[in-house]
Amino acid sequence: MSGFPTFDLSDKSETGTLSKLHPLQRVAVWSALAIGSLLLWFAGLNLRPLGEPDEGRYAEVAREMFASGDWLTPRLNGFTFFDKPALQYWASALFYSVFGVHEWTARIWVALTGLMAIAAVGWAGGRLYGRMTGWLAAVVLGSSLLFVAGAHIGTMDMGVAAFLSIGICFFLVAQFDPSAASNRTGLNLLGWACLGLAVLSKGLIGIVLPAATLAVFMLWERDWRILSRMTLGWGLLLVLLIAAPWFVAVSLKHSDFLAYFFIKQQFSRFVANVFDRERPWWFFIPVVLGGLFPWVAFLPFSRAGLRSLCKGARSDRFLVCWIAVVFAFFSASHSKLPFYILPIFPALAMLIARRMSMLSAIDIRRRLLWIGALSAMVAVVALVVPLSTRHLSEHTDLHPALIWLMRGLVALAIVSAISAFLVTRQNRPILMIGLLGFATLLVWQTLFASVGNIAGNLSAAPVAKLMLPQLHDDTEVFTVHAYVRGLPFYLNRLVTIVDEDADDIRPGIPARPNGFIAGVGAFEQRWRSAPSALAVIDPALMAQLRHDGLPMQIIGRSSIGMIVQRPASVDTAAP
Repeated sequence: MSGFPTFDLSDKSETGTLSKLHPLQRVAVWSALAIGSLLLWFAGLNLRPLGEPDEGRYAEVAREMFASGDWLTPRLNGFTFFDKPALQYWASALFYSVFGVHEWTARIWVALTGLMAIAAVGWAGGRLYGRMTGWLAAVVLGSSLLFVAGAHIGTMDMGVAAFLSIGICFFLVAQFDPSAASNRTGLNLLGWACLGLAVLSKGLIGIVLPAATLAVFMLWERDWRILSRMTLGWGLLLVLLIAAPWFVAVSLKHSDFLAYFFIKQQFSRFVANVFDRERPWWFFIPVVLGGLFPWVAFLPFSRAGLRSLCKGARSDRFLVCWIAVVFAFFSASHSKLPFYILPIFPALAMLIARRMSMLSAIDIRRRLLWIGALSAMVAVVALVVPLSTRHLSEHTDLHPALIWLMRGLVALAIVSAISAFLVTRQNRPILMIGLLGFATLLVWQTLFASVGNIAGNLSAAPVAKLMLPQLHDDTEVFTVHAYVRGLPFYLNRLVTIVDEDADDIRPGIPARPNGFIAGVGAFEQRWRSAPSALAVIDPALMAQLRHDGLPMQIIGRSSIGMIVQRPASVDTAAP
């Protein structure tokens, strides 16, 4: 290793990184990367239809809030919907009111909160470890596969992950940056405010996870004095002032809210498999390793690397506690989905950036070559496996996305190889890692844009496209064993649900009893009496409906079901 320089990336100067460039050139390079990444971050939000069930569900709840003017009670297709708190609905409804109801306005909140988390990680990393390490942390987080996906798919998980992470960043700087001592109270209160917003994003994990992390850290450090530096009393009051008003108001209006939200949605899903999301205890291990791609190559897999983190700065150990607590919490839960683990990615990004700052040039080059090799290997798998697997080869809608994935990973392998070469030749590791991060983000965004056909098969958009030309003001729309949450979003009206037992509508049916029909026979009567009618129907029911003589005309087919209308010549008074 004697022939290779070691880069001090934690130094606030730029010695050994971009020092060969003129100061104006350095500003131009980093400005171009930052602006390009910012534009790329928001690209493609409107290139895919809303996926089912989550994107369609949450976009529609916000649309109904915007359309009705009732910003207190969340409703899905007119049924009360108490699964999640209201912050994301409010934000999306606000964007609807300013920019209109679109797919991109339904996703803009998650993209913005993801970007806020990236900025917070860059800022905190810079305050704790030096400006360049902060840049690296932002690059790593902003190009990690799962984090990018979470910030561009409209679920509730990015909002809570972002506010938790931003809050932790404020606490880290307040407690572990000596220069922040004079501003500690203000930073603490900002952190507490973020935890209040985290609670208002998804519930009790917004306060439970930070509290558990702090407890584990104090036990590890055997230091309880940190509580005296947390502005604890005023902070908890601030959390209550931010989060409690909505919970109190909705509870006063709806007596069933508290039991449903806190017992079934918050507690039962953790201790029991009530939503059929049971996964093995190790489920999140491959999710984290794959979700960190391509930066997984910089994880400290060796015992010495792990020991160096545990014996490093106190802020390092706090981040280790955060990762361990969040990982253990969701691994112990009986409800597991990939995006649940998002809160650990900002902490991982800071620790990876910290580790980068400790590596020699040859180690950085070796890991960049690992990234290139891994990218090439996955590209080959993306090409060969679907063609050699009968089941996958029959899904032709997958092929364009796989081709784009293969091309992107090949490009990423080339960029990684070039970066590895230039790291030692040009003495610019930060620039090379920045370029690799930009290339990686470009690959992910291109991949997301290429899955439009796949998303369309899991979306209400194709169904709505077939229905809209036949839709009139007096048309009643039904879904018969083919419930799609996003259909009201695309049709801009409520639909009638027939004979479904979905968890997200059953509890709210009393709020709109006329919007639910129990039984196909009752549907047939309603169909005949409606002034005008359209429906999406499970194909398995078509034979029965024809046998019953139900007047209907097929106007299209989708992966969701058959789209039919009642012929205009039918007498609505017929039995």
